[in-house]
Amino acid sequence: MEKQIWKQFVNGETRVLTQLPSKIANSWQFCLQNHVDPFLVKPPKMLTQGDLAAKQQENRDLIQVVKNELNRVDKRFHLESQLFILTDSEANIIWRTGNYQARDFANEIAFREGSNWSELEVGTNAIGLAIRSKEDECLALEEHYSAASRKWSCSASPILDENNEIVGVLDISTYQNSTAKDSFLLLTMLTQKISNQLMKQHIKRRNELLEYAKNFLEEVIFCDSHFRIIQVPIGLADQFHIGEDIRKVVSQSMIYDQESIVQNRQLIGYKYKLYQVGKEKEAKPYYPGVPTRSSSYQKFLDQVIKVSSTAVPIHIYGESGSGKEIISQTIHRNSLQKDGPLIAINCGAVSENLLESELFGYAPGAFTGANAKGFEGKLSQANGGTLFLDEIDSMPEKMQQSLLRVLEDKMVTPISGKPVPTDFRLVTASNKDLRKLVQEGKFREDLFYRLFVCTVRIPPLRERMEDIQPLIERFMEKNNWSIKWESKLEKVAMNYPWYGNIREFNNFLSRVAIFYPQNEPEKEELETLIQTGSVHVSQEPLNQLDLSTQNDGIKTEKQKIEDALVVSHYNMTKAAETLNISRATLYRKMKKYELSV
Repeated sequence: MEKQIWKQFVNGETRVLTQLPSKIANSWQFCLQNHVDPFLVKPPKMLTQGDLAAKQQENRDLIQVVKNELNRVDKRFHLESQLFILTDSEANIIWRTGNYQARDFANEIAFREGSNWSELEVGTNAIGLAIRSKEDECLALEEHYSAASRKWSCSASPILDENNEIVGVLDISTYQNSTAKDSFLLLTMLTQKISNQLMKQHIKRRNELLEYAKNFLEEVIFCDSHFRIIQVPIGLADQFHIGEDIRKVVSQSMIYDQESIVQNRQLIGYKYKLYQVGKEKEAKPYYPGVPTRSSSYQKFLDQVIKVSSTAVPIHIYGESGSGKEIISQTIHRNSLQKDGPLIAINCGAVSENLLESELFGYAPGAFTGANAKGFEGKLSQANGGTLFLDEIDSMPEKMQQSLLRVLEDKMVTPISGKPVPTDFRLVTASNKDLRKLVQEGKFREDLFYRLFVCTVRIPPLRERMEDIQPLIERFMEKNNWSIKWESKLEKVAMNYPWYGNIREFNNFLSRVAIFYPQNEPEKEELETLIQTGSVHVSQEPLNQLDLSTQNDGIKTEKQKIEDALVVSHYNMTKAAETLNISRATLYRKMKKYELSV
């Protein structure tokens, strides 16, 4: 029954939600509104090995306590093909154990360490629900939203700290059976015991930290191992309060020094020394973009500011339109080279013949048509400052080799000229994975290691939708545009993923301002303006499929859809691509012809 409900729902029949428990129905609706793919087989994002190791280190106490408690009660769980999954507070899987066959099946959908099992990533599941509700959750196979989870039954229980905040989730998942539900009560008792153990550890270490802080004379802020403030100098008492998460109230630019406090080989807390309040404005970092309201983007900016103050090369990875130029300016203006020039060149926008002279320059009379005075190339112009090479992946191999020589020798040789010294901070950017290009032989490995010393990834706009409103406000201010229906504009914009990022969003706002300078458009009119400038949202099909009235012998529209579904093994995304239409149009056509998955 529930399998049929799911098929109807993904085909656009949302009224079937009334047949589901309210909690499941609400979650499915939440997933639909946030464009979670119901045919997802693997989560779209995975932690890197470095990020996973960092999270495991951060949660090492939690992992150890869970291991100890599970060893004591493992035999009391009467399960078939079971997995025990432990996540952190953000649904990242940091540890798992269980039946070896179940682990193999789980690997097929990346249900393992490093993947994120939140509702936004993989749809309705027990872990995601437990994090959102802070309650124990249990889901049968067919109650899951995405294909990645619909062969598993799951029970999940949140692990809470002394402030009733989630520090992790322990989940029991069983493959193609419902025995996970049978141990629901035992799981709840287990997580309560784990929480109690963690609280005892925390109280013990907090007391040790307070004893340590009592005899400390310097004016520093002390935080426990969860980064919560436990002691503040008298002079800062009106700015910082006991119990606050210091990461949320102190920016990286305010921190003069940070140190971990370890006793008996156990981390008991941290101490922070801040710049003097009078110097705070002086230390405030430069950022020319729109002030963010997104915690994830602020975390990214803090990382950028931190690496800016070093001398190492930085590689910016970001999707098209995400603001790589803005980040290059941020790096330069917060670096030791900020008093020098910022020289930028887009390697993909200059032909191979011109790129050499643009980068290296040329001596007077170097070739026919050359400037009589010669030309100082970008590599020389950047001396004492920052060189920003955008679309570095487009650089021809010959130029890659020449650039590598400059980085090694700190000398640049203009065409037909003599070597001259140059010293600059190198910042590169790409919307492609340089590691993959190296593996494919399209980018020099030795240059890769020169560039890839420190990398930052710009979160795409769809991962920081909190910034939609400030982006609208900045656009209106910059273009002297005043309207009274910003809330409608924001609401429509929040429902689109903006694969072209800020560039695409600003283009959309420009179209809105042109067509609706004052008069309020309908929601559908705004959606049409989004589609007008998007390569990812199809218009109504322009004769791609409308073959139903053709003569006998030519496949009808319904037959073409059926063939595409069979060939793609009912993968809706692939079927839509085969038919050259959007998935939304495919769903409508399937509903029209009463086709089911």
